[in-house]
Amino acid sequence: MNLEDNIKIAQLLGNVSALRDHKTNEHNIRVAYLSSLLGKKFDLNKAAMQGLMKGAFLHDIGKIGIPDEVLLKKDRLNKQEWRIMRQHPVLGGELVKDIEWFHDAIPVILHHHEKFDGSGYPGGLKKDRIPFNARIFAIIDVFDALIAERPYKKPFSLKKTLNIIHKSSGSHFDPAVVKQFMRCSDKFYSIISTCSKKDLKKKLIIRRGHVFGL
Repeated sequence: MNLEDNIKIAQLLGNVSALRDHKTNEHNIRVAYLSSLLGKKFDLNKAAMQGLMKGAFLHDIGKIGIPDEVLLKKDRLNKQEWRIMRQHPVLGGELVKDIEWFHDAIPVILHHHEKFDGSGYPGGLKKDRIPFNARIFAIIDVFDALIAERPYKKPFSLKKTLNIIHKSSGSHFDPAVVKQFMRCSDKFYSIISTCSKKDLKKKLIIRRGHVFGL
């Protein structure tokens, strides 16, 4: 199997999990594209950038193992349901651990819900113990979730979204990543709000080619 086929499989697996989760496959396209753009701002090397993009494709693959009554619940989850939902990063890591080509995606899959102050999950990792790719991806994942419309919420304005992210600097997010993200936020918002799904897919294919040397 060639490199391009491997990449397509990673993206396909991510889309499969997204289709179960309120059909969030457009979210997967956006976060894969935007996280790679943010990673570029930090001059990530080729290997790190590839791991970031693979991780973005597969970040919620573990949700395949979350029961529908929890994953698709429209109301607020109770404590027991949250305990179940918070298993998805570990389930995702377990799903891909035996496939060597996916190993560099595991830091994002496993740790994209960690928080800079150590209050996240599943490991309660703090500051530099959180893999850098996961710190980059976390802010893009939250940004897109806030900006986008979901069955259970209306889209937040850019101003409200950036205010939330700014206030979460040093608690949820790495301040250095927040600082760089803020410089790109207008561009990222423009991409999300003006590009059709078809255009985003085209942009991602081009970006994917640059990242993997296709």
